[in-house]
Amino acid sequence: MKRMTSIILVLLLGLTMVAGAGAAEPQYHTIAAGDTLHRLAQEHKTTVVEFLDFNPGITPDKLEVGQKLLVPVETLWSYHVVQPGDNARSLAAAYKVPEETLRTANGLSTDRLTAGETIRIPIHYYLGDPEGDSETKQVTHTVEIGDTLFKIARTYKVALAKLVEWNDIKNIHNIMAGQTLIVG
Repeated sequence: MKRMTSIILVLLLGLTMVAGAGAAEPQYHTIAAGDTLHRLAQEHKTTVVEFLDFNPGITPDKLEVGQKLLVPVETLWSYHVVQPGDNARSLAAAYKVPEETLRTANGLSTDRLTAGETIRIPIHYYLGDPEGDSETKQVTHTVEIGDTLFKIARTYKVALAKLVEWNDIKNIHNIMAGQTLIVG
């Protein structure tokens, strides 16, 4: 019963956030000869670190002409209802987010969390291959209640940016149960 209540709470919270979020569409930049992360960061009024965070697996000094990078236009968030036994360290490991980033995002000064509270998880830290494995047969996933793009990306070990690109997703907060997504 507690689990069902938590699921309903997360869904209601998610719907509330989607209604007010107004998330920006994902933007991509295709690397041209002479591009550097420093110049791209200046051009897009962001930082090199944000480019690296949004494009895990890229190497700043090995950008390839034609390579597509996700432009950091906003922080992408997922939300987690704290369960008994959860702490900042365990959630950071589970979501593959630097612990300090998780703490900063939630104003935490300690590792302790209270069961039932909702914390936000910056989801652009997924550490998978941003290019994915496109040489294999196309794999799809039918979205279920409670799924998030981040959860799906982790399950199929693909970069969040690839899910957005492959499925032409305009609003990352707007996936619906029953929707079929290309995941590999």
